[in-house]
Amino acid sequence: MKLADWYAKWWPAQRGSETTLQRNESAWVNHVEPHFGGWPLMTIGHLDVDEWIGKLTKKTGVPTIIKAFQMLDRMLSAAVRDRRLAHNPCDGIKLPKVPAKHPDDEMPPTYDQLADIRSHFPEHYHPLLIVAEETGLRWGELAGLRRCWVNLKAGTIQVRETIIEVHGSPKRKAYPKSAAGNRTVPLSDRAAHVLKAHLAAHPAEHSRTSPSSGMHAEELVFRGPNAGKRVKGRPVFEGILKRNNVRRLWVPAIQKAGVAREVVDEVTGRTEYWPHFHDIRHAFASRLHAAGVSEADAQRILGHERGGKVTWLYTHAGADSLDKVRSALGDGLRVVS
Repeated sequence: MKLADWYAKWWPAQRGSETTLQRNESAWVNHVEPHFGGWPLMTIGHLDVDEWIGKLTKKTGVPTIIKAFQMLDRMLSAAVRDRRLAHNPCDGIKLPKVPAKHPDDEMPPTYDQLADIRSHFPEHYHPLLIVAEETGLRWGELAGLRRCWVNLKAGTIQVRETIIEVHGSPKRKAYPKSAAGNRTVPLSDRAAHVLKAHLAAHPAEHSRTSPSSGMHAEELVFRGPNAGKRVKGRPVFEGILKRNNVRRLWVPAIQKAGVAREVVDEVTGRTEYWPHFHDIRHAFASRLHAAGVSEADAQRILGHERGGKVTWLYTHAGADSLDKVRSALGDGLRVVS
C-alpha cells in the first residue's frame, strides 16, 4: 500500500475542528503528498524522513515544517496500530527550532502607536480598533460580535462565539461552555461611548440566533462600510469582515504611521511587518499588567486557558474580576445607558 492510498483510507476517520482539519489537509496536499505520496508504506525509512525535513527547511518556515511532520507522524502511527508497519520511521526525528527573537521584538505596540495607526485607517473602522484596544478581544471575536451580547447598561460584552474562515469563507463557531474563551468582558467608559455611537450610526439586530443557523450578518456589530448595500431592493453585500481584507488596510496604515518594522524570517527569508493586528491584544494585556491586575483576573478577561491547576487554586480569579479590570482601566464603574 502506498502512502497516498493509506491517506485515502485514514483521512475520512479523522476528527477535529474545521480549521484544524483544513490545516492538516493543507499540510498533506502541499508538503507530505508531493514527496511521499507515491512511496509504499514499507519503504519509508527514518533517514528518508530526516532528509525530507532537511529539504523542507530550505524552502519553508519552521511552524509549517512542524505541522507537515506531525501530519506524517500521525499517519504512520496509525499504520503501526493497524499492523501495517512494525514501527514508525518518524520516531526520534529532530525538528528545527523556531529561532529565538530579541526581547525588543516581542514588545507590543504602545497606545500612542496604536493611535497613530488608527489615524491612517478609514474612519468607519475606528470603533473596531478602539474596542480592540479596550477589551483585548481576538480578531474572530470582534468580527463575530453580535448586538445581543453587548450590554451598554451593564457595561459588558459577553463573548459566546467567534468567526473562523474555512477555505476563505467565514463561518460561526460557538465556544464550548467549558472553554476559557466563553467569558464576560468589561467595557471601559471609552469603549462604551464608542460602541453606543457606532450602533446608533450602524444599527444591528438584537435577535439571538444559533451559530448553526448561519451567519445572520444583520446581527453583527462590526461590518464593512458597504454592508447592507441593496440593488433592486435585495441585499447584495453582507459586509462580514474578513481578516485579509482588514490586513490590506493594516499594513499601509502601520507604514504611514511610521510604526512598521520589517522582520525577516531567518528560515524562509520572507519579510513580515510588525506589528500585527493581534498585537493590539498583547498591548491590552500589557496594560492590564501595568495597572496591577492579577494574572488570574487578566487570564479570565483575556480568555486564556488557565495555567497549572495548583497555580489557579492559589491565584484564583475573583467574582469581581470585571470591576477590578474596569477600575484598573481608569473608568471606575461608569456605564453608558
